[in-house]
This record gives sequence, C-alpha cells and structure tokens, in this order.
Amino acid sequence: MPGIISLTWFDILMLFIMLTAPFFMGFVTLFLLVKSTSHSGARSLFLWLVLPQILATLFFWWVLYFYNVYTSISIIPIASGSILGGVVISYLFFRADAPVISGILCGHIISLTLLFITINTTSPNLLTELQTGRDIHQLLNIGKSKGSESFNRRLEDVEFRQEMLVEAVNNSNMPETTFRELLSRGANPFRKYAFNGSIFSTAVKNNNLNAVRVFTEKLDGDDKQAKSNREFLRANNPLDQPLYFSSTPTEEQKRQYMASAKIILDKMPELLNDRVYYRIIPEANAELIQFLWDYHPPEKPVYRIQAEALLGIVEVADKIAAAPDILKEKPAADYADSLWEYLVEYSPHAVIQSILERNVVQWADYKDKKGNNPVLEKAIGRAEKYTGDDPQVLILVMHDILAQGAAWSPSQLAHGFYTEGEGSHVVSSLHSAGITCTQLREALSNFVAGNTFDNGDQRIKEVCQAGK
Repeated sequence: MPGIISLTWFDILMLFIMLTAPFFMGFVTLFLLVKSTSHSGARSLFLWLVLPQILATLFFWWVLYFYNVYTSISIIPIASGSILGGVVISYLFFRADAPVISGILCGHIISLTLLFITINTTSPNLLTELQTGRDIHQLLNIGKSKGSESFNRRLEDVEFRQEMLVEAVNNSNMPETTFRELLSRGANPFRKYAFNGSIFSTAVKNNNLNAVRVFTEKLDGDDKQAKSNREFLRANNPLDQPLYFSSTPTEEQKRQYMASAKIILDKMPELLNDRVYYRIIPEANAELIQFLWDYHPPEKPVYRIQAEALLGIVEVADKIAAAPDILKEKPAADYADSLWEYLVEYSPHAVIQSILERNVVQWADYKDKKGNNPVLEKAIGRAEKYTGDDPQVLILVMHDILAQGAAWSPSQLAHGFYTEGEGSHVVSSLHSAGITCTQLREALSNFVAGNTFDNGDQRIKEVCQAGK
C-alpha cells in the first residue's frame, strides 16, 4: 500500500540503539561515578573519558542551538552511542593491562570517530549548515559592529555578498541595519538570484518588511542607479508574483500583504497594474481589493467590474446592462470560465439581484456539453452547508431561470442535494425558487438512471408535505 514505511532489520537495529543509547549511557555514567570512589580504573574512565566527552557533547549541542542548526536526529543519542563505544574500547585496553593513557586515548579516538561517522550519515550537511548559522549570526550583528575580519574578507566576494543578502532576506528577525550595511558594501537586491526570482521579490514573498523598507529606499532619486532600480522592478514586479494565500486569506496574511504592498506602492504606484489585480481578485476578499482600489482601480473592464461587484457597488449592474456581453468574458480567476459564473459564486446578494433585475442574463449562453449550467453549479455550491452555507443566491438564480423559461438539468439539481445532509439548503432553496415537489422527485429519480441514494426521499419530504 502507498505510504507504508519499509524498514530493514538494520534500520530497526539502528533505531533501537538510538532510542536506548541515552539510557545505557546514563546507567554507565552513574555506575562509573559510584565505582570511582573505590576503583582507580573506573575513576580514570569517568574523569578522563566519560566526563570530557559529555562536556564536549553539551558544548557541541549548545553551539548548534546557538546558531539555530537542527539535525535530523538529536545529537544526544548519537553522542551517547559514540561514548559507549569509546568506553568499551578503553575497558578492553584496561583488561589487557595496557597503559591507562593508551586506553583513554583510544577511547577518545573511537568516540570521536563514531560521532563523526554517525553525524555524517544522518546529517551530511551539518557542517555546512553550521557555517551558514555562524554567517547569519554575524549578519545579525554586522550593523552594530564591523564583524570579524574573516567574515569581512568573504564579503568582498560579489557572489558571497549576494548569498548573504538572500540569507538575510530569508530571516524575518534580520534588522534594517544589516540590510543597510550589506547594501553599503555593494550587495544588490535588484538582481535575480538562482531559481528564486529577484531578491526583492523574495523579500516580499517572505513578508520581510525590514528588507522591503531598506530596498525601496534605493528607488528614490534621479541618479542612474535609482532609475535602473525602478526599471528592474517594472520588469520584475514583486506584486504580480504568485501568491500563497490560503483559500480564504487569514487576517495575518492580509495584514502582511498590505504592509509590504503599501511600502512599495507608496514609492512606485505604477507597479499596481492588471496583473497585480489578477493575483488578488480571485481571492474574492473585499478588504484586499479595497486596499488596491484606493490606489487606483483596474484598467481592464472585466477586472474592474469584478472588483466593483466584490466591493458591493450595486451600480455595477448598469455597466453590465450597457454591455451585457461582458458577462461571458473570462474573469480574473482560473477556475471560472465567465464573469457571470464568478459573480454568482462571490458577489453580495444585492449585486446579483441588481444584475438579474436588468434582464441581461441569457441563460442559454451558459451550458456545458452535458447540458448542465456552470453558473447554476456555482449557486448550488454556494448554497451547500459544507461549502458556502449561503442559500439566498441559489434562490435568486433558480427563480430567474424559471422566470425566463430557460432549460435546466434535473440531474444537476439532484447532484446538488445529493451531497447535503438533513435540512438541505439546496432542496429548500430550489423549492423556494419555484421548483415543485414533483420536479424535485423527478430530479431525484433521474439522478442516476434506475438508481437513487439513501435518504434522498427524506430530504425532499423535509420541504414537501406527503402526497403534494
């Protein structure tokens, strides 16, 4: 079966050793500590092998913690197993009457060798990550001090300087002083870096406001460099990059986006174009759209109507009535084929009702190859308890379809209330819109030819009296 983890006997053995090594090490340490009061060999093992190894392990663990370096497996069980290996080797040397110093020395060598091999196997990039952690630590303080001489020498290299700028951008705790210091030394955020796009866009994506504030300072002025920076952003607009909101943007996501966008737009309002709106409008969030609208509305008519509708501007119906074909145009949303489909899914009730009152919707224009109506499908989805929980739009849409005498698919209706539980919004909304109980039953019987589904009749009976 997919997802089942396959373990070999060696994997199980290693896992067992990792889990039990700290307990064995604790027992051995306690045993040697007690025994050392009366046995010189145990005292030598404890004082000159186990204790130094434990102190070295704790120091190494503290270094990793200090530089925010995390291993795939905790350093404690790895070090415990390694020390146990060293203790066994030293004990064998003592049993062979070898000099104490030889046993202790071999024990240290074995412990360090086992530690190095195990760490290199489980976390092969640990040393590289440790070096990166040290670099980031120096970046955090570079604005307060000049930094170490070796770090300053490395910053003279253009590529390393850009690499450090990227590391700084990826760290939300990096102060503005760090970015100013890096830029003063020649680092350039107005450049593309590897496969991550531009460094400026990375700062926006990471919501690193300190970086964005410092970078936008380089947009001021009429000198050649400032003009070049502005030209770079026009070609690599950080605001029209793919966004990673949840299906419904959280308050934190909205706050972060608006904070970054405000810093940029206050410097270069021309960066707000239709491509930016194309990224935001599909989220159907009125607060984000209002934020952008306050700078200026979209240029493309279909995008402008989308924005106005989501903002609850009912006068948008007059614009649609003046050019009704716009309802069939592709909106700023990959998942909707027509503007009308999008508006039915997201617009406030008053806007949808106002559009329907203008009698500009030709329902025959909205049919797929199966005879279903994608706009009606959006209204049904909006009515369902588990998705939209907003039945009023379905009532408006279905009522208008019936008023125009437009065709509708019984199986499509039944598919809608098939997924609903007790107290179905879909069934009650369809009935309120004018679908009779007989039509509801016929829709149920035609859902799948010759078949029905459990509790389907019960859901109809919830809104229809017996025999009606």
